[in-house]
Amino acid sequence: MQRAAAGDAAPRWSGVLAFVIAVAAAGAVFATPAPSTPRLKDNLYGTSFVDQNNGWTVGAFGTVARTSDGGTTWEPQVSQTTQQIYDVDFVDARHGWAVGASGLILHTADGGATWTAQSSGIDKHLFSVDFVDAQAGVAVGDWGAVLTTPDGGRTWENHALPDDIILNDVSMVDRTRGWIAAELGTVYTTSDGGRTWTTQATGVAKTLFGVFFADARRGWVVGIDALILRTEDGGQSWTVLNGSTEIRELEQVGFSSAYENPSLYAVQVVGDLGVAVGEAGAVFLSPDGGRTWTRRPSPPLGGPKWFRALSLVSGPHGAIVGAEGARLRVVDGRIEQADGGGRAAEALH
Repeated sequence: MQRAAAGDAAPRWSGVLAFVIAVAAAGAVFATPAPSTPRLKDNLYGTSFVDQNNGWTVGAFGTVARTSDGGTTWEPQVSQTTQQIYDVDFVDARHGWAVGASGLILHTADGGATWTAQSSGIDKHLFSVDFVDAQAGVAVGDWGAVLTTPDGGRTWENHALPDDIILNDVSMVDRTRGWIAAELGTVYTTSDGGRTWTTQATGVAKTLFGVFFADARRGWVVGIDALILRTEDGGQSWTVLNGSTEIRELEQVGFSSAYENPSLYAVQVVGDLGVAVGEAGAVFLSPDGGRTWTRRPSPPLGGPKWFRALSLVSGPHGAIVGAEGARLRVVDGRIEQADGGGRAAEALH
């Protein structure tokens, strides 16, 4: 789940220029919060659902909110920080972790009613966290930062990479095997729970922001210029399914190009449904388990500037979150506004 540096800026990725250009672009339907819900107006960088009802979202200035009705309403939670929070991961309705700026790690054991800080031992920004159970987890971030925990975050071990490379997202399928999406088309993989990592050749040289593995063989990465890549052999080989692999000079990147080929920040495939999201309110959909992808039509001006993260559970149910509190619900395979507005509903299949 893509994921920001200091202040209210988006994460420090090499694709930042295209990101800034697309901030002015139109996108998908703006997710209007339900009237009874306090407005989430700050940028949202991460979300995690554990079932069709219970989910969390995190974002700028220490924002944390929970839903217990599938995203119809959201209740703010006290994170005890004003730092940027870039990602969140829950393994059940009680146990969750959030990571953010300057090595921030937060933990809850009561569904977010209380959040407490855990010591990361580093001051690098952490962009992504993934736990496979209530004990084993991995967090990654700026300048090769890799942390692992065997005990629910009571202790975090530093396994930083020797390369000064920005690690944007991590996906673990069990306690030993996982993958990282990084700059320069780089994918790293581990078979020992994150202690050591090796590179996998993707065939592209553009920054990859999001990674998701459904199991030890089937995975997807997304990145700059609407790139979507798929592997069926655990990352030994990758196939480009969407986007441009051409390397262009910065002066060639314009508004229309950024809108037509938006950078994608997150991807997930659950059953037959695949969803990838990114700049300019872009939502790409796959109806066949991530084999083929098409962009969801965008409405006129006025939609979210970007979507940063998504979380899907079986159903499919879940949410998409992004700029200025934008939220879309996923309910029984349909995209809806956060208030369940029927006018925004659209079948995903």
